[in-house]
Amino acid sequence: ESAPIRRLKDGLLLPTPQPTPVKGKILALSESLFEEDAVIIDRPASANVRYAAGHGPALEISWQGFRELGIWSRPGGAPFLCIEPWHGLASPVDFDGEFTEKPGVMLIPPAATRVLSYQIHLD
Repeated sequence: ESAPIRRLKDGLLLPTPQPTPVKGKILALSESLFEEDAVIIDRPASANVRYAAGHGPALEISWQGFRELGIWSRPGGAPFLCIEPWHGLASPVDFDGEFTEKPGVMLIPPAATRVLSYQIHLD
């Protein structure tokens, strides 16, 4: 993903996109990567990611219908990594509108349906 990413500050969405930390389809993980909260890929070009460490098992997540991908871990070296397809974002900094006006909120009319899905594969 070469598109800019979005970041949070104190749980609120920053207004300015930031350069992507993805280099050649690889996101190098480090404790410092999540010091500024989640890495949010807004409207990713692909609909799947693969996580692999060395020659061990790999995890592949694919999705349909989601607009964002959140990748996060607790700062300070938590023993987990979250890879989550998202549809909707935190409130932007200085946001003072209705919930329905937040970025990414999906409004579904009464009696209508919308299907979003994701799959997790372990290799």
